[in-house]
Order: sequence, then C-alpha cells, then structure tokens
Amino acid sequence: MAAKLYEPLMEFNENPLPGVTLEEAYQVFGKWDFAVLFRADSNENALHFVGDRIRLVEGVIETHTIPLTPIKDYRKP
Repeated sequence: MAAKLYEPLMEFNENPLPGVTLEEAYQVFGKWDFAVLFRADSNENALHFVGDRIRLVEGVIETHTIPLTPIKDYRKP
C-alpha cells in the first residue's frame, strides 16, 4: 500500500494551497506509512490541506494531524 501512496505524495508542490507550505516528507515505519510536515498560516488552511488534498489521495484511509509548536531548533547555533 505504501508504494501506491509514495508517488502522489511526492507530486505535491511546495505550496499546495494558498497559506500552506510543505516542509518535509518522510516514509516512516510502524503504525503510519508517511509523515508530511507543513506550515499553515491558519488552522483553516491546515484543515483544508489535510481534508482537501491529503485525504483525497487514492489509498489514504486515515490521517492523524498533530499540531506542533517549536521550542528549540538544534540546527541553529
């Protein structure tokens, strides 16, 4: 199943909707197959991206949205 989802997820451009910017995508192992990290300028735009784009990808049967708040960027000195 994960192989069928890889290509459609990789076809998203950096700004799939106004107010939404894709940051990173990962193939993960365990309970989920993929993780897509993105920034949205509003909760409404985040919901539209997940509901109108991610959930419409053929083969996506469930999504879990996890809001994140950065507390430290270890990559910056």
